[in-house]
Amino acid sequence: ARAAGPHALRMSDPLPTSPAAEQPARRAMLLGGVLLALVLGVFALGKLGVLPDGAALDSWMEGMGDSPWGLPALIVVFCAAAFFGMPQFALIALAVAVFGPWTGAAYAWIATMASGALTFWVGRLAGEEMFRRYAGRTANRMAGFIGRNAFVASAVVRNVPTGPPLMVNMAFGVSRAGFLPYWAGMAIGIVPKILLIAFAGRSLIAALAGNPVTAIATALAGVAVYAAVAVWMRRRDERQRQSVALIGKDQVDNAAGSAE
Repeated sequence: ARAAGPHALRMSDPLPTSPAAEQPARRAMLLGGVLLALVLGVFALGKLGVLPDGAALDSWMEGMGDSPWGLPALIVVFCAAAFFGMPQFALIALAVAVFGPWTGAAYAWIATMASGALTFWVGRLAGEEMFRRYAGRTANRMAGFIGRNAFVASAVVRNVPTGPPLMVNMAFGVSRAGFLPYWAGMAIGIVPKILLIAFAGRSLIAALAGNPVTAIATALAGVAVYAAVAVWMRRRDERQRQSVALIGKDQVDNAAGSAE
């Protein structure tokens, strides 16, 4: 690899991977087990009268969904939470809990896109020195997921263990990646995680309504979708990773339609 300056973030070194990153199917099985236990627990509590029934929950979520301030408020929450390291799973689950599975999923997608745009430009405006100071020893690890194709890298990185979304998005901003390819890749990459939580939300509502079979089937469908996409993206990531400088003369391919 070509020598870089002392402050250049480089991706020539192999990126350490965790067992979860190497085996997304195992991670999906774990998620499936957790969801199954949660569904059965909610079903039991609903039958005991500890939790509200499905009709009451549907009525409450419809009222929240009709509020004109719901989406703007959620966008503000997502953008603010990005700087505090709040897990995206928790934020998406919040949206699904407040607005319902499908409206909440759509709102979570919009809010995540807004947050991703904000943190990208924070990285672009802050520059390399600030990013390295803020990211510390994880800077190169974050940079290691940005390959020669910004669109593919941005899509894949949403479904492999990397680090806080703030660091990942700032790394794209600091790099030579174009905003639109980054944003387009993000638009696709965040869908599996959102769908998984939406299916889980629908499953819990079915459990509260006294339909355990529907609840379990919905939960398993969500896990299957997430696992399939995670495995595909992980394999794509292994084919796409190349050595380039994050900062320097090397160019990042910003063509959204190019996969190789």
